[in-house]
Amino acid sequence: MAMTDSRIENVIGALALAFADILQRDAQAKAPEPGPAASAITLIGHVPGLSIERLRRALSLSHSGTVRLVDRLVADGLAARFSAPDDHRAVALRLTPLGETTCSAILSARQKGLVSALAVLSQEELQELGNLAAKLLRGLVSTEDHAYRICRLCNYTACLDCPVEAELA
Repeated sequence: MAMTDSRIENVIGALALAFADILQRDAQAKAPEPGPAASAITLIGHVPGLSIERLRRALSLSHSGTVRLVDRLVADGLAARFSAPDDHRAVALRLTPLGETTCSAILSARQKGLVSALAVLSQEELQELGNLAAKLLRGLVSTEDHAYRICRLCNYTACLDCPVEAELA
């Protein structure tokens, strides 16, 4: 591998971490607690009826850790449990009106941070970066669980032609 290739990969790695830090910081600032709560809220908002097991896999948490997180979201009035329509033994999740408001605040904060970080690019550069990012995402996604993990803080209404979903279709 040439030295320039190593530099490119290093710079892209640093950029990925910088973006991840921005996303986490801004999303968690609007969540009820630090950690995976923001991701849990946005996932439940995107998939009303999401199972605890699917949430657990998307967040890479233990079952007990996920149950405790859901307990806190329910206690805070952000989420509600109900019987899954296809299996009444399974627990499904949905956001409450307060949870929906919180989800919107999380996504808005996330968007503002990204817009600010991307402001140094021209419209043409931004379009090209978006195209390259979509191509990279299509190459990265491997399973449905992985797709949920990748898109755990996504604004699903802004991405109607989601490259991650398209790759799994």
